[in-house]
Amino acid sequence: MLPGQELTVDLVLKLVRRHRWLLIVPSFLGVLGGLLYSRTQPSLYRSDAVIQVVPQRVPENYVSPTVTERVEDRLRGLSQQVLSRTQLEKLITEFNLFPQERQKYPLEDVIELMQSKRILIEPLAAAQSSRRDAQSEAFRVSFDYEDAAIAQKVVERLASFFIDTNARERGAQADQTSQFLESQLAEARTRLLAQEKLLENFRERNSGRLPTQTQTNMQAIQNTQLALQAMVESLARDRDRKMMLERLYNDAATDPAAGAPPSVPQSSGAPRAADGTATLPVTASPQQRLEAARTLLAQLQTRLSEKHPDVVRAKRLIEDLEKQVAADEMQRPVSPEAGLEVPATQEEARRRDKLREMRAEIESLDRQIAFKESEERRMRGDITAYQARLEAVPGIESEWVALTRDYDTLAEKYKELLAKSENSKMAASLEQRQIGEQFRILDPPRVPLKPQSPNRTRINAIGTVAGLGLGLLLLGLAYYRDSTMRSESDLLSAIELPVLALLPLVTTEADLRRQRSRRRFVVAAVIAVLVGTSALAWFLQLWKFVV
Repeated sequence: MLPGQELTVDLVLKLVRRHRWLLIVPSFLGVLGGLLYSRTQPSLYRSDAVIQVVPQRVPENYVSPTVTERVEDRLRGLSQQVLSRTQLEKLITEFNLFPQERQKYPLEDVIELMQSKRILIEPLAAAQSSRRDAQSEAFRVSFDYEDAAIAQKVVERLASFFIDTNARERGAQADQTSQFLESQLAEARTRLLAQEKLLENFRERNSGRLPTQTQTNMQAIQNTQLALQAMVESLARDRDRKMMLERLYNDAATDPAAGAPPSVPQSSGAPRAADGTATLPVTASPQQRLEAARTLLAQLQTRLSEKHPDVVRAKRLIEDLEKQVAADEMQRPVSPEAGLEVPATQEEARRRDKLREMRAEIESLDRQIAFKESEERRMRGDITAYQARLEAVPGIESEWVALTRDYDTLAEKYKELLAKSENSKMAASLEQRQIGEQFRILDPPRVPLKPQSPNRTRINAIGTVAGLGLGLLLLGLAYYRDSTMRSESDLLSAIELPVLALLPLVTTEADLRRQRSRRRFVVAAVIAVLVGTSALAWFLQLWKFVV
């Protein structure tokens, strides 16, 4: 390069015209190299299949699925199983894949090549997976191979692997979930039964003192107190009547000369009329009283049932009067010859009957008082027992709360596990019947008509650009190394001195012969290169690898 020389368009054109072979030859070699490299790359045909994830046919409100992972997450696990060494080795052996690679490399390297570079698994968006079902998810399985038909068969087999593996894994996962919940349910049932036994023993040991029985004990105390009060009042009335009868009895026994004894209040067992008044005076004989009692019973039976207290009381009074009349008949002498005297007067007989009745009523009152006193003691004891139960409640309440809290917790857990176990069983049944979520081939694999790779147009373009770049580099190197001055301007720009004279170039005969020889050599070389390149292109059929 001359010092001070500027690079202009004219200079570049002259440089290109002068060194045109430095651009043509490298560009030609770049094209040739791109074709040769493209020829070395085998044509790979890609066959793919779209597998759709069909949702569960039964609504999730009825049966919750046991597998809730997304398709992307499940694809990782399924891909590891489908693309395992065992599965791929079966495919390679069955379809005789990669025969040349298997001769050069170990089988592990061939399997790794197939996993990493030839098989592609990618999830698809829901909108791209199917125009018929825009809400479903899907993924694509692709395989690249030199033979288009074999590529299609391998994709079919891979798609079937995915479908079978997914069905098997979902069924196994549903069964495992169901078995796990069954074991947890059995354990929870055992713990619940043990807690129920502890609670039952606690109830039996503290029967009547439980916190839940506090209201019952208080109500029982209140009822017993009311009954005790009524019993005390009834006992007081019986004692008052007994004292009155004893006084009357003593007066009648110590004053036999007195006339008819005064009337006394009639006992509760005497027959009464419907309005509650006595039907006979106190001085009536037992026979008369018996007749009046029978008349009253007949009247009561017309109005009341046989189980009514008044009817039962009347029948009992009749039985007592009949026994009394029978006893009087047995005590009365049959004739004066029997050695017994008949009462002097009728009034004396009545007085004796009255005394006898009073004595019988006093004895009856004694029995009633003794019974009511025992009932009073029993009721007071019951009240004391109920109060002791109430006092014991705070002491056992903490243990009761702990037992019931644990029982409620275990019962709630058992119910929850039972619901989950039933749902898991239904989910497992769905998987067995093939109505749960499953994979379905949406777009089956087809035999590809054109190769997927390599991109021969791009390879050839890269070779051409590389050759052209090499030529430009050589052209720049030639310009940089060329210091020849071919014109006055070159000389002036180089030495910056005025030119006094120009000497023309004198071409001799020898120079002309050398130029002709160089031209013939160049033409021969170009022809040889063209012929050789054409023969090579014809032999290698490079025109097939242009696009």
